[in-house]
Amino acid sequence: MNILLTGANNYLGQELVSFFLEKEYTVTCLIRSETLFYNTKKSEKNLATIQGDLIREKYSRNFPDDLDVAFYFSYYIAERGDIYQELELLSLQNYIKKARRVNCSHLIYVLPLRSPVIDEVKDLLEDSYIPYTIIRTSNIVGKNSLLMQIFKKMTSSMTIVSNTKLAESRCQPIALSDAIAYLDFISFNPAVFNQSFDIGGPEVLSYKEMLLEFMKLSKVKRTIITLPFVHTFFSTFWLSASGGIPKKIAGAFSKNIQGDLLCEDNKIHDLFPHTCLTFREAVLRAIS
Repeated sequence: MNILLTGANNYLGQELVSFFLEKEYTVTCLIRSETLFYNTKKSEKNLATIQGDLIREKYSRNFPDDLDVAFYFSYYIAERGDIYQELELLSLQNYIKKARRVNCSHLIYVLPLRSPVIDEVKDLLEDSYIPYTIIRTSNIVGKNSLLMQIFKKMTSSMTIVSNTKLAESRCQPIALSDAIAYLDFISFNPAVFNQSFDIGGPEVLSYKEMLLEFMKLSKVKRTIITLPFVHTFFSTFWLSASGGIPKKIAGAFSKNIQGDLLCEDNKIHDLFPHTCLTFREAVLRAIS
């Protein structure tokens, strides 16, 4: 299978590249910096890169011909009225234009569960005349995934200060292996053409419940102080200052816990009745 992947700096994107290479697929990654890319990925015989910029439409070489699947991992939180939405739409528009020229058979648009699928994105995909699938993913639980990095940083402090949002907001964390299993099933599968799916784990847990389970499995004892109200700005500042988490990541996490992040539908299970790991099983695999 011939695969193009855009957004290889995304954690799930990186792991998907490794998975497809193990299956001996031909993988091409559209990247901005080859130096940064090869610092995390070894050179493989079935792995190629295109250095380029979708905004400015500058590429080191053409897209490979006769693509079976093109993965597009969204970088931006698509919020209506925000400049990032305009950049996302321009980037996707240019991506679709290139994909059509090389007879792409299936375009898979992947974004976080917290991000709404804006109407303009749907319109671009529908008007592309390329069979497409939109995938929204929940928090990934895997070695060095964002959620695991956040929890590791939080538990590096002797006292963890949280607000009621951390204690009450819920999500459906999914193991890395399960997320990859879903994406592998979806790839070049006519049963999922021109549809949208949410993928998440089998449990609905609050972030505090996950943090407590993470500490238990990591054999770390910390005091959690839950305050009735902590502003998002303070949460971002505290995570960044006390845990050494980059401000952008801390800000995204603080925004992530402002409400429930649950799958709106589970119709993917009707097509692919896959048994997912529990949060406990996923964490044990991630920290082993």
